[in-house]
Amino acid sequence: MRRTYGPMVGLVLIMLAVAGSAYGQQAALEGTVTLKGGKTLTGEIKAAQVGVLQGCGVGTLLEGMGSFRVKVGDAVVEVKAADLAVAEVAWVLANEKDPQSWEIKQIQLIKRDGTTVVGKPTWTVQATSVVVGAQPAVYAFPKAGMDFSADNLLVKIEIAGAMPAVVQPPVQTAPAPTTPTDTTPAETAPAPTTTPTEAPPEETAPPTTTPPVVVTATVPPTVGQGSMEMVVTCPKCGEKMIVRISVNVTSSAGQ
Repeated sequence: MRRTYGPMVGLVLIMLAVAGSAYGQQAALEGTVTLKGGKTLTGEIKAAQVGVLQGCGVGTLLEGMGSFRVKVGDAVVEVKAADLAVAEVAWVLANEKDPQSWEIKQIQLIKRDGTTVVGKPTWTVQATSVVVGAQPAVYAFPKAGMDFSADNLLVKIEIAGAMPAVVQPPVQTAPAPTTPTDTTPAETAPAPTTTPTEAPPEETAPPTTTPPVVVTATVPPTVGQGSMEMVVTCPKCGEKMIVRISVNVTSSAGQ
């Protein structure tokens, strides 16, 4: 079953009518409202809302001319109509198979002092209600099932003469960069390798050869010579052996 928002639309119309009678004497909020399909409505912005609760739009028919209350991080930031210069609404199709499943992805608010606020809606029901001057009102209620057209979604509000000369980008708080701690142990330079120096081989002196001692003896001349042979028996083996004795007779003269 498709859920419809018929009673809600009627409630919005009643709220606008009551607000108009109560705040009709407020100063006009001139500007231009742009729709997703490219259509623009210029004049007194009586209502330019993207929800059905307070804090979802601006206009002279709203209490205090309205405001935007958006969630930025964990905080809620409110920008009132008196401080607003430009509001840009980014819509996204949540389900491609459902042409009415449009939701707000982000809202960017530029203030008259040049600061920028970027956040998300703080309300659940997201829809468009636009009343500018005497022009016909434009409504776009996603999932309402009553002549819904994504071209009628509000995408931009520009307050006449409120745009600052210099726009400051939104401040995004980033964590302080941390220097990664290098846990890799420092490389220890290898100890220099000492190549042992080979000592030159010791020079071995050639062995000293001692010349043989030559004993010179004077051999006296032989003056006589004789020999004698005898046969003897070996006392152990009983064999006969010849024993020869030679005798040289020398002179001892001159010694």
